[in-house]
Amino acid sequence: MKKLTFWEEMYKGHELLWGLEPDNTLVEYARLIPKGNVLDLGIGEGRNAFFFAKKGYVVEGVDISQKAIEKCRTWAKRAHLKIKVEVGDLRKIEIAQGKYSLIIAAWMLNFFKRKEVEEIVVKIKKGLKKDSFVYLVVFSPRDPSYKKNKQTLKMVEKNTFYSRKRKSYMYYLTKRDVLSLFKDFKVIYCVEGIALDISHGNKPHYHGVIIYMGQKCK
Repeated sequence: MKKLTFWEEMYKGHELLWGLEPDNTLVEYARLIPKGNVLDLGIGEGRNAFFFAKKGYVVEGVDISQKAIEKCRTWAKRAHLKIKVEVGDLRKIEIAQGKYSLIIAAWMLNFFKRKEVEEIVVKIKKGLKKDSFVYLVVFSPRDPSYKKNKQTLKMVEKNTFYSRKRKSYMYYLTKRDVLSLFKDFKVIYCVEGIALDISHGNKPHYHGVIIYMGQKCK
């Protein structure tokens, strides 16, 4: 029997790993997003995507986990929502140029090396229309797992570790990193802090996060 990957195991073990509530920042700034196409990178079970589908946007999503995509399709069907989703590695997928009003990259850029993140961001920028938006959430070095990883894993690049368990990198971005990646964008919202997470696990816990929304003005 084929051994499940880390993410397949995670999604298999929960009816809904992340719940169905969209990120508060997306809800708060949704009025700014022009009607059109939305792309959710690392869509998971679809909670952020569903929010925009309900509002009449044309929504697409990609995730590396087959199980996550299956669950996303199931929940979309239950809610009578039409969403196009596929399994894909964000390092390899192509993003249609100038197509999207919003591209969501929440909680997923941390699992790549800096160079890979830069390459994904280039594709995000090309995929956005003028005056459209990107929404980003990443773990920062203030996250409790940073200290733990620093003690147990080898740092392969600045603020970057490699996890054999996940077979992926763990890159903790700083606020300066985020602003540098999108230095040609207008900052709509950018906050670094500690956030309470009650979406998964056996008990509430905290993460060090950076939440960013920027607008492509050129």
